Amino acid sequence: MGILSFLKKKEKFKKIVFEGGPGDTFKNAVIIRGASDNMNGVLAEYECLSVVYGKRDQDWEVKKQTLWKKWFHTYDQIDIVLSDGTQRTIFFDITDFFGKW
Repeated sequence: MGILSFLKKKEKFKKIVFEGGPGDTFKNAVIIRGASDNMNGVLAEYECLSVVYGKRDQDWEVKKQTLWKKWFHTYDQIDIVLSDGTQRTIFFDITDFFGKW
């Protein structure tokens, strides 16, 4: 089962739709749709990272988070460091929920 399929089955994210790619580039960003506001959208981002990389602040930690506006879309770039020192960058397309309060 892929990450997007797994997240779709989690109860608290049933209204949130995860689409797109693996998040390794802007073009292949994980697209988050259906979050009611910024808070729920960001929680969905971090749940996605936890599904892939394990427990936050134990298996990985956030190094930097950057907001981008490109091609009429809004993206969150999250740079993380894994417990073994490996660094990863993941892109989320947050256009659908960005700015909702």
